[in-house]
Order: sequence, then structure tokens, then C-alpha cells
Amino acid sequence: MAMSILGIGSGIDLNEVLDQLEAVEKNRLTPIKAQQKAINNKISGFGKLKSALSTFNNATAKLQKKEIFHGRTVSGNDNYFTTNVRSNAQLGNYSVSVEQLARAHSVATNAVNDKNAALGNDNETRTLTIEQANGQKLNVTLSKDETSLESIANAINQAKVVNEDGSTSESTVNATIVRSGKDSYQLVITSKETGEQQTITSVSSDDDKLNSLIGFDINQADSSAMSEVAKAQDAKFSFNGITVNSASNTVKDVIPGVDITLKAVTTTSQNLTIAADNEKTQEALKEWVDAFNQLQSTISTLTQFTASDANSDELNSNNGPLIGDSTLRNIDQSIRSIFSKGQAGELSVLSQIGINMDSNGKLVIKENELEKALKENSDAVAILFTGDGETTGIANEVFAKVSSFIDSDGMIDTATNGLNSTLKSLDKRYDQVNNSIDQTIERYRVQFTKLDILINQLNGMSNYLTTQFEMMANLKK
Repeated sequence: MAMSILGIGSGIDLNEVLDQLEAVEKNRLTPIKAQQKAINNKISGFGKLKSALSTFNNATAKLQKKEIFHGRTVSGNDNYFTTNVRSNAQLGNYSVSVEQLARAHSVATNAVNDKNAALGNDNETRTLTIEQANGQKLNVTLSKDETSLESIANAINQAKVVNEDGSTSESTVNATIVRSGKDSYQLVITSKETGEQQTITSVSSDDDKLNSLIGFDINQADSSAMSEVAKAQDAKFSFNGITVNSASNTVKDVIPGVDITLKAVTTTSQNLTIAADNEKTQEALKEWVDAFNQLQSTISTLTQFTASDANSDELNSNNGPLIGDSTLRNIDQSIRSIFSKGQAGELSVLSQIGINMDSNGKLVIKENELEKALKENSDAVAILFTGDGETTGIANEVFAKVSSFIDSDGMIDTATNGLNSTLKSLDKRYDQVNNSIDQTIERYRVQFTKLDILINQLNGMSNYLTTQFEMMANLKK
């Protein structure tokens, strides 16, 4: 680093003088930096506010769904059937008796001792046709080299049904080779789905030799080459004394909101109990209350006021960055106004279900009152939050209002964009003032350099004259 020689000629510490002048000039930047810091703190504060609002809105969204207020629990004998219930399932006790399970249809060939041996005639191609009671007809083209059990099974599994419009769809049968003994193999064709409509009614081929092995006619099952190994049948059971038939062992909406999957035939009637389950409702409400209270804690921190020292000209550094901010105040008041106004319905305010506002502006749940409200009138609690399912109800109104604050064109982004614009102007102003200071200091430096040179010259002249006067005085002696 080059050493400054400023002041060497004059003997005056001009560098120190210059540093002092620069420090004085830099004071012009202090108010700008203070404004920049305040605005950056506000931008950060709005970010924290938006995060807390987003968390609160996520919790609110769960309460927009009516299903959350109509939880259901089910109990029954899982050895015979399993049950899936939804929020619209009617509470009560039901009886279930299973007479028979739905079953897929299977037909099988007689055993052959080589699954890879050709079983057809010498024609180059032949067609294998499989028909079902549901009207599906699968045509499988086989080459001369595809008449073994293994090849036939592979061809059936890869074949598609050609529909009347020329499109193709998956078939509803599959084929497999079963090893039924040593050097004993059988081709088994099975419907993919259960029920009588999946019955395989016919298997045939225009290859007479092959047909003698795989031919099947449901109307002449006893004399067909293939035999039935499992008859197709519908499930049959009674639900509260009502006989129900189903092609599948899983029956959707046996009563509204209840799906039942049959597993085994019963010997006696089995009980099925559907009861209310308010645990998830209480968890969702607690999450919502906690999110609101966390939002209030965030707002309190952002608007915190601490009195300054009486002798200080500056604000206390512990003050919140959004103290006195109208945007934050409007957001808080808008949410609270929804709580305070009455909703249409049997229940109109939160306090009626045990959710109250304390002296600090936070929500408090009275567990026993909430449990009672959910147990005795869950429908009214649901309406309090969901209203008409669109625009009314506490949850719908809060969600819409908070969304308007945190959306990309919402109130918070608008305020933040304004602050960023101001910050850019301050950054520009800072650069301008800083450049002006640099220019001023450089001007001082040039002037001090000239002064240093001038003083050095004057000192030199003074020394010269002093020497001359001394010499003249000595000559007179």
C-alpha cells in the first residue's frame, strides 16, 4: 500500500485533519442508513407476518370441509368382512350375514405331459375364441408354432379385445399353466373379475385337433373338453335383514357412506357398529386455535413498543418493525371482525362451542364444552364453520379474507413492493451522497497537498533569508 506523504512538507498532520473532515461528511449518510435499516426490518416483518398467516390459513382450510365434523368409527368382525365408512354414514348398529362370496369362473383342460408340445393341426394359423356372459368376445390368432399350452397361455394374456368401433381394450380373462403332477400340465382360463356376468360361456377354435383339447360350452359343460374347476357366482349377504346380491365381494354404498368387503361365510349374524368419532374434529380445531394464537404472538412481536430513555433522541431498538403499521392493523382487525359477527344457524359464535377470546386476544378452548357441542350437535358445529359450503361460515370467510392478504397481489405483497421501491430510492440516494462525499474529500486532499507544498516553499525561503541575514551580520563584525 502506498504511503501518504501529506504533511511532510509542512510538518502539520494533514492526514488526521482530512480524516476528521471525512468523518464529519460521512454523518450525511447516517439518516439514510437509518431509513434503510428500518425499511429492511419492515420487509422482514411482513415476511414473518405472511408466514404466520399462511400457517393459519392452512389450518383454516381443513375446517372448510364438512367431513371433518362428521368423523366415523366402525367396529365389526374382521374375520368375515371389513368396512369403510365416510362422513355421511348413518350412526347405528347393523347386522350382517354372509351366505356366499363372489367367485371368478375357471375352466381347465385335461392334463398333457408336455406343456411345450404342439397340440394343433398343420395349418399355418388358427383362431381361438373365448366368449363370456358379459358379451365380451376375445379372438386370439395362433400360428402353427403357437399351439402348445405354454404358447396358448401367453397368447391369451397378450391379446386385446377388438371393439365394434375398431378400438381395443383389455380382456377380462387370463390364462395360466398349472402343474398338476409329475409330467402333468393343465391350461386354466379364469375370468379376471368375480360374478356371474363374468362366466366363460364358450371356448372354441377352428382347429379341430386343438378344439378337442380346449373346447368348452357352458350349456354342455359335462361333455366339453374343458371342465369347470370353479363356477362363477355373485356374492350374497344380508344387511339388516335385507338380501343383497353383488358381482364383487366389495360392495360400495351398501347404505350411503358405507362400503363393505366380504371375506368369509358367516355361521351366525355378525354385528356392525358405526359411531361418531370426534377426535379428528377436536385435533383440527386445536390446530386452528394454535395457529391463530401463534399469529397473534407474531403480531405482538412485530408491534412491540418499548419506551426510549428520556435522554435519548433515538427510538428503542427493541421496538417491533411494524409498530403503528396500518396494513398489519387492518389485517388483524379484519380477522377478529369475522369472529365477533354472528353466523346464520343454530350456533352463531365460537363461544357457543367452548372457544373464547382471552384478555390477551388469544383463543382458548374449553374442552368439556367443545366435546359436548360435538357430541350433541355436530351438524350445527359444522354449519358454524362451513356455512353454505362456499362463502359463509367462519372457516370460509376467514380463508377468503386471509387469502386476499397473502396472495401474490394481496395486501402484504403490495405493502412489501412499496417498501422495496422506497428502498431502491434510498440506495440510489445513498450512492449519490457517498459519491459527493468522496468528491469533497478528494477536493480537500488536493487543496491540502497544495497547502503542504506552499508551506514547504515558504519554510525554505524563511530558512534561506535567515541564513543570509546571519551572514551579513557576521561581515559587519
